[in-house]
Amino acid sequence: MHLLHRFTVKPRHLDDWLARWPEVRALRERHGFSWHQGYVETDAEPKVTLLWSHADPGAGQATLAADAEASALAEALAPHVFRNTVERPVRVELLAEAVPPDPARTVVMRRYAIVGGWEPFLEIWRRIVPVRERHGFRVLFAVADEPHDLFTWAFDYEGDWAG
Repeated sequence: MHLLHRFTVKPRHLDDWLARWPEVRALRERHGFSWHQGYVETDAEPKVTLLWSHADPGAGQATLAADAEASALAEALAPHVFRNTVERPVRVELLAEAVPPDPARTVVMRRYAIVGGWEPFLEIWRRIVPVRERHGFRVLFAVADEPHDLFTWAFDYEGDWAG
């Protein structure tokens, strides 16, 4: 099962959080989570979006909660993040192989509230993807949080907004 994990880092604390990221990832992987992709939106307060999977997320969360190292790490990170963490199961619509960061490409993440039903939205979105790809955009992931009617996806392209 895939999980979308989102939270906000406090202003001017991103470097502190990023320094601890390898520990976060290693700890979760020891508890059976697999990390697929992660993005940091840097407009205003940094927002972190991570895509994980786990065969039994409830069991993984339970073993994490019982791990003293996880508690210590959470305590160390607490001054750097707001308490708005959301981690929800999602259905993967598209998941590209993880690609190394490329400073020549710009990543854009979009989050849509779905109104009017999933099928009409997905029918249009699925037609947009090949058109974008023909013009050099690369879809990195797309997930549906159906119970909350939220669709999150990321794409990248060569250059930047100004170019």
